[in-house]
Amino acid sequence: MRRLVSSILLAGFAAAAAGCEASNPAPTPETTPEETQSIGSIDRRLAAMDSVVAPGAEIEILAEGFTWPEGPAWVEAEQALYFNDVPENKMHRWAEATGHEMILSPSGGASPEVAATMRESGANGIILWPADPSKLLLADHGARGLSVLSRDTFQREVIVSSYDNQSLNSPNDMVARSDGAIFFTDPPYGLRGLNNAPEKELQHNGVYLYSSDAPLKLIIDDLTFPNGIALSPDERTLYVAVSDPDNAKIMAYTVAEDGSVSDGRVFFDASGELKDGGGLPDGMVVARNGTVFATGPEGVYVLAPETGDVLGVISTGMPTSNCTLNDDETYLYMTSSSVLARVPISF
Repeated sequence: MRRLVSSILLAGFAAAAAGCEASNPAPTPETTPEETQSIGSIDRRLAAMDSVVAPGAEIEILAEGFTWPEGPAWVEAEQALYFNDVPENKMHRWAEATGHEMILSPSGGASPEVAATMRESGANGIILWPADPSKLLLADHGARGLSVLSRDTFQREVIVSSYDNQSLNSPNDMVARSDGAIFFTDPPYGLRGLNNAPEKELQHNGVYLYSSDAPLKLIIDDLTFPNGIALSPDERTLYVAVSDPDNAKIMAYTVAEDGSVSDGRVFFDASGELKDGGGLPDGMVVARNGTVFATGPEGVYVLAPETGDVLGVISTGMPTSNCTLNDDETYLYMTSSSVLARVPISF
């Protein structure tokens, strides 16, 4: 989950944790134009694409003017979408009824002094906190950990920021299992210098399992740049995007009950899709029927369950960082370069 262009090596964030402190709500909302605008195109590679995105469907711009929006999360109770602009260190909210507003600055949990040492200190991925859905869970570059954030007070609590007594890199994306366990990726995108950053303490860029009642568990340590992450509906398959221009792919792993993984295999090889100025595998979401929506070089790739066959590509015409579905799966929301957009889904 980070700006990933094939002609540029990956980006992101990190910084020292900021304990249990409140961030400041943004003083002045930013609003978007009221008129509806469409953007991009839909590439239908297989006939089955029509059963996902109906013929004639258009990609609608909901808000624009961002530097690099990321980590969209749908909050059903509010009928609203939360997302971060990582380079700007701001959190935004969009709802049909109220439009777009910037609601939190800074979004990341770093002190100003620490933030000044980072490439980007803004929060990245967002999901609902399974233990209390009134709160959000952030992949918090600034805190170099996972932070729980109240949607009402913006009070922040860092729940994990180290592994084996060493600071995490800059947690990027997360997915929750039905039992409340959290799988998350920890690439170095938040660190100035990435793998060569003097602040980088871990030798690997890992994928972890967090549970409130157990030590943090490293489950994958051999991926170059793990990024987006998702679970299959039966929670037996873990998908991890690798945002490496030299090895662009989405991996799939078999998940055991204890959260350990095995049988790593390539689910989607994006290397043949790369183009100058395009994106790399990044964020993703899995629908209830197993269809995988995964960002990549041309936009959001719609991938068949089990096989990873490309049904089609939803393209805004610009690099796309991440995507998510609303609860009834009627819309796919996309954070793409400078815009927030959506397209109707028709399962």
